[in-house]
Amino acid sequence: MKPGDLDLANPDSFETGQPYDYFRVLREQAPVHWNPPNGQDSGLGPMLEGFFVVSRYTDVIDVSRTPKIFSSAVGTVFLPDHTPEQLASFRLMLINMDPPEHVRYRRLIQRGFTPKMVKQLEPRIRKHATRVVDGVAKQGECDFVEGLAAVLPLILICELAGFPEEDRHKIFKWSNQMIGGEDPEMSNKETQQAAAASAFLYAQELAARKRKEPDDTLISKYIHGEIEGRTVGEAEIASFVTLLLAAGSETTRTATSHGMWLLCQHPDQYDLLRSDVDRYLPGAIEEILRYHPPILLMRRTATQDTEIRGVPIAKGQKVATYYGSANRDEEFFTDPDRFDITRAPNPHLTFGIGEHFCLGASLARMQLNCIFREILTRLPDMQISEPPRLQRSSLADGIKEMRVRFTPEA
Repeated sequence: MKPGDLDLANPDSFETGQPYDYFRVLREQAPVHWNPPNGQDSGLGPMLEGFFVVSRYTDVIDVSRTPKIFSSAVGTVFLPDHTPEQLASFRLMLINMDPPEHVRYRRLIQRGFTPKMVKQLEPRIRKHATRVVDGVAKQGECDFVEGLAAVLPLILICELAGFPEEDRHKIFKWSNQMIGGEDPEMSNKETQQAAAASAFLYAQELAARKRKEPDDTLISKYIHGEIEGRTVGEAEIASFVTLLLAAGSETTRTATSHGMWLLCQHPDQYDLLRSDVDRYLPGAIEEILRYHPPILLMRRTATQDTEIRGVPIAKGQKVATYYGSANRDEEFFTDPDRFDITRAPNPHLTFGIGEHFCLGASLARMQLNCIFREILTRLPDMQISEPPRLQRSSLADGIKEMRVRFTPEA
C-alpha cells in the first residue's frame, strides 16, 4: 500500500471501518498528503476540490490550535464543498465559528458542561442508565445500538437541552437522516434536507415556548443570552438546536457501540474489566475513545499561504485532520494498534483540541461510565451474536446495527 491508494473523500474507503493501515502508511511516507479531487457527490455534497490529509499527532494539534491560519468558518469543518447559501447557514453553527465569535457563543452554554456541573448530574444519569438496561434486561438479546447505546444520550440531550422526552424517537430519526447522507440505507439528499427542515421548525416552536417561559435548559440559556448587546437570532437558535440533535447523541451512541464491539473482540481485556469494574472502567473508556473515535475528521481552510512539514498549502485550500490516525501515532502511543484498557497516559485527541475541544466531553465520559457499569454488572456475559453493520460515511465511524445476546435477568 502507498499514499494515494485510497480516496479518503470516498465513503467506500471506510466500508469496513477506519483504514488504519493506510493511515500508518501516510504517517510514515506522506504525513501531509494531497488527496486529489474526485468530483463525486457522496450525499453530503460534491468533492470538487482536493484536500490535504494531516495524519500526525503534533500536526493535528498545531492545525487545531491555529484558527487564524486554519479556519473553521471560511469553509466550515465539513469536508464537502458548499454553495454560498449553504455556507451562510452552516456558519451559524458554533462548530463552524472562529474566535472571537466562537468564544462569545460558546460562553452562553459552556457552564452547563463543566466537570463540576456534570458531576452533579451523575445520580440522574445513573438512574436513566438503569432505566435503559431495564428495557432489555429480560429479553436475552437485542440490537445494542437502538436498544442500549442510543437511548441514554437521547434521554440526556432531551432533558438538558429542553426537548420533551417523548420526542426522542423523532429526534433519533432526524439525527440519523442528517448525519447519514452518505449511506443510502439511512438517508439521501431529499430525506436529509427534510430532516433538517423538520429540525429547524421544531427549534422555532421550542424557542417560542422558551422565550415565554425561560428555564435552566441549554436552549433557554442560548435564547436569552446576549452577543454584544443583542439576543441570539432565530436562525442562530435553529442552527444550535440542529447541531445538538446531530452531535449531542450520535457521537456518544457510536462510542458506546464501539466499546462493546471492542470488548467482545478482545476477550482478555473484557475479562480484565469485569474482574474489577471500579478499577478498570475509567481507563477502558479512554481506550475505547482512542481506539475508535466516533468522528473521523475535522476540516480547516487555510486563510493564507502557509506550510505544514515543509509542504506548501495555498490560501483557500482544505486541510483535514484525521483523529483515528493521530490516536495511533507511534511517536505518542506505545504499541498503538493494541487495545489496552490499562494504557496510561492516554492523551488521545478524540474530543479535539484547542478552542473547539468538545463541549460535551465530560458529559460523554459520564454517560459511558454509567451505561457500561450497568451493563457489566447486570448483563456480564453479553456477546455479539451477528457482525455489526457499519455506516457508510467519510465523516462518522457509525454502527447502524449490532445484535447482542446475554443471559436474561431474572
